[in-house]
Amino acid sequence: MSGGVTLVLYYADRAPLRAAVADHLYAIRRHGGRPTIYVNVAVRSLPGWIDRIGVDLVVFHTVLLAQRWEPRRFKKITRKLEPVRRLRCRTVAMPQDEFVQTDLLAGFLRRFGVDHVLTCAPESEWRTIYGALVDGPTTFARVLTGYIEPTSLARIDRLATTVRERTIDVGYRAWRPEYWLGQHGLLKGQIADVFTDGAAARGLRADISLRDEDTLVGDDWYRFLLRSRWVIGVEGGASVIDRDGSLSERTRAYRAAHPDASFEEVEAACFPGQDGSLGLVAISPRHLEACATRTAQVLVEGSYSGILEPGVHYVPLRRDFTNLDEVFDLLPNEQLRQQIADRAYRDVIASRRFEYPTLVQTSLAGLATTRAGTRMGVLGRTLRAWEASLDRPSWLLVSARYRLRWAAKIILGRVGLLESVTRLRARAHDRADARDGARD
Repeated sequence: MSGGVTLVLYYADRAPLRAAVADHLYAIRRHGGRPTIYVNVAVRSLPGWIDRIGVDLVVFHTVLLAQRWEPRRFKKITRKLEPVRRLRCRTVAMPQDEFVQTDLLAGFLRRFGVDHVLTCAPESEWRTIYGALVDGPTTFARVLTGYIEPTSLARIDRLATTVRERTIDVGYRAWRPEYWLGQHGLLKGQIADVFTDGAAARGLRADISLRDEDTLVGDDWYRFLLRSRWVIGVEGGASVIDRDGSLSERTRAYRAAHPDASFEEVEAACFPGQDGSLGLVAISPRHLEACATRTAQVLVEGSYSGILEPGVHYVPLRRDFTNLDEVFDLLPNEQLRQQIADRAYRDVIASRRFEYPTLVQTSLAGLATTRAGTRMGVLGRTLRAWEASLDRPSWLLVSARYRLRWAAKIILGRVGLLESVTRLRARAHDRADARDGARD
């Protein structure tokens, strides 16, 4: 692969990134062993000379493909990436949340002729998600949603020396799941509710929250884990597939009109018979981070990507919570807690099988195909160096724009114009969507 360069395309319009996201993004450069150029298409366009700097591998990163949650924005991004189609090189996509706007995702993969997809979905779900794409020539390989960055392990070890005691008996952070994710998605909120009530009844010290304002990032998240004896959790994913966003749109509209409706009522009205049509479940990076901090876990029973075993690496909780009392009886057992935490650290972290170098070297190595006879002249090498130098300054622009947006929002709110501006933007977006629909 000597002589070629990897081009990583991503979209980030706010700064800083969460540490786990930044580790995932920049692992390609840290561990790829070859020149890597990053372009944040939120603030930059691809230069006209992109085909002159020896690009032989293009990676469509997770944080770019995640913009399909906002279809209007994603369509603009897709048009902005048109120059990629003239590059004669291999292309790789790294999607996540493959249960939402899957038609947009599959259309993107076809449009850019993506050669290889690093999917988080089990192989049994590939055809449900991607349809005929799985018949080739696009190839698929399953990866985790996140891995451990070796430098983060060193940071955790340093932080551990400053946290003297595990003062939290049960810890948890998540977001209140939407009904349209199905029964599996709802488990994230249900486990929080039953452990909040159960811990209070038993006099345990719990720090459990589903509120956005209680989100912990970076070292604060690691400190939280280091202070917790146990953390609770469930596999990431969903049991419903929303191919074009209509399912989530119907669900939100129905709940707005019927705020007290139960899940069963919403399901019957908005997506009858569809819950269970998808089995997209995967281990979450937070489970690996709990292993790294030697924090024992109570998890809703599942496969956990074949990495965590019930009774060995975590205490299993039945999906219907019928063994909740038995689980609570185990929590004061410090010897059991230590045994589970130590086994998880030994088998998952000390094995080094789930670090970012493994992802990059096994999933990306060998995909690039530098064209025989390609020569980089002085101009080409200069342009390559210039492009490689632009990523850091682009983050300064992202940060400045993000702060300006927040300042404008505060000022408009204080003078009473925020609602009017929001309505005008919504109308402009509707007109743009109509034009896009006509164009498509």
